[in-house]
Order: sequence, then C-alpha cells, then structure tokens
Amino acid sequence: MEKLEVFEVVKPQGIKGELKARILADSILSVNKLKTIYDESGKEYLVKNIKDAFGGFAFILLDGVITRNDAELMRGKIFYALKKDIKKGKNSYFISDLKGLKVIVYGAEFGEITDVLQSNVDMFKITLTSGKTAYFPFLKALSPVVDLDAKTITVDGEKLKDIIYYES
Repeated sequence: MEKLEVFEVVKPQGIKGELKARILADSILSVNKLKTIYDESGKEYLVKNIKDAFGGFAFILLDGVITRNDAELMRGKIFYALKKDIKKGKNSYFISDLKGLKVIVYGAEFGEITDVLQSNVDMFKITLTSGKTAYFPFLKALSPVVDLDAKTITVDGEKLKDIIYYES
C-alpha cells in the first residue's frame, strides 16, 4: 500500500504528549479522520485525536505518546498515512497520481508531467516531447480533463499558449 506524507512534527504541545504538526496534505479535512499513521521507519501509531491548530497546523494525540518528553522525541519526524485513508475533494488529485501523466494539447501528446510544484496555484513541470522543459499552472481556465486510467491530462491549447513558461 502506498503511503503519503501527512504531518511534520514541529514541537510538543502541552504536557500530555500532544504534538503540534505542520499539515503536509491539502487541508485538515484531508487528514482529520485518520485512525493510523506511520513514522519514517514504518512504525504504526494509533491516532487518538487530530484537531485543527489553524494556519496549516494540527494538534495530534497518539496512543503511547503520553508525556511531554515522549512528544519531544517526535520533534522533526515526518508521519505518513495510507493513500486510501487520505480524503481528497472532488476534482482534487494526489501529486503521485499526476506525475507521469501525458499532457494532451490539440489532440496530440505535448509532453509529460514530471513534477508538481506546490504554492497558491500548483505548477506542473513538464518534459515536452522535444525534450525541453516547460511549466504551467493548474487552472480551471485551461479546462483540464484528467483521466487517471488513460494516464492523460487534456488542456485547452489556446489558453495554454498564454500562460505556459518555457525553460531556456
């Protein structure tokens, strides 16, 4: 089963083993119902509670982490969850699902997504069929049609011309 990063522990929170963690998923809604998470070594932790700490952070209470000292040992750790357990919104995709998709423009293969750069608007890094590199934002204006089964994303070529950036 594929695991994805969901939290990075920033610090202990209080004296009862609670953790303050940066959310590495889209939002608290993607991860607030998780029952199990895993550390880098694969050790499984049962989740007692996850609540929103606002600003992209969460407070997490794990089974077996009961003191501030226990929580201090978690500082800097990355936690993972099974991909199938992470909730995503409609028309949302996991980055791991988007990498490798063929970009279709005007009915022909234009390139392949090699990375997704995250910010306010996610940017696709693509390797063009010519071998060059280009970037474009994932915008509704491009009328994107993602087909994970066919491993393609089709975008409006006329609108793409106005926003694509070619690396020199």
